[in-house]
Amino acid sequence: MIRATVALLGVLAITGCTPATISPSRSVSLAQGEIVATSPVGYCIDDVASQPARDFVILAPCVTLGGGDAIPRVIGFATVQVGPADSGAILADELALRDYLISDAGTALLSQEGDAERVDVLSTQAFNGQVMIHFIDTGAPPSAGLQNEEWRAFTTIGGRLVTIGVRGLGAAPLADGPGATLLKRVLAGIKAVPIVEVAAPPATDV
Repeated sequence: MIRATVALLGVLAITGCTPATISPSRSVSLAQGEIVATSPVGYCIDDVASQPARDFVILAPCVTLGGGDAIPRVIGFATVQVGPADSGAILADELALRDYLISDAGTALLSQEGDAERVDVLSTQAFNGQVMIHFIDTGAPPSAGLQNEEWRAFTTIGGRLVTIGVRGLGAAPLADGPGATLLKRVLAGIKAVPIVEVAAPPATDV
């Protein structure tokens, strides 16, 4: 589905046309309703390629998914993966996670092909229980048509590890500023759902 979406976006950029308006989703419930992911303005949930039951979501410009929104100024694709309960404990020490990600074992984890030698880390940030890493993976991209450069964030939401990845198009790659901005916009839309406690009914005399 991403491959078709990338191709469609290329056509839209050339023709300036948009497909018929439908209504792709702007938000999705994950982690058995404990977390909700809401897309940034101009972006929607790819309802076909996403797998909410596996807590995995793909976000793309709404116009590529049949929505009537205008093409956003920053064009890219994002993935969101929510981990199991208590997986966020890995971020108890964000500096330790950052150091791991820039090690050979960590860069192998970042690589689509599991090859540390294909990954060149450009920058990292670790603060307030989150880690952001900007890198180039010279292996094949996760989907044809995407650039090799990626912005990825690791954070804890509702006690779960949440991983977000952002890439642009190979034909129109994102630069560092727009790539990091899109990553932060996607991250801002992921929230834990407040737990509503239902009060017990008052006791009654029998």
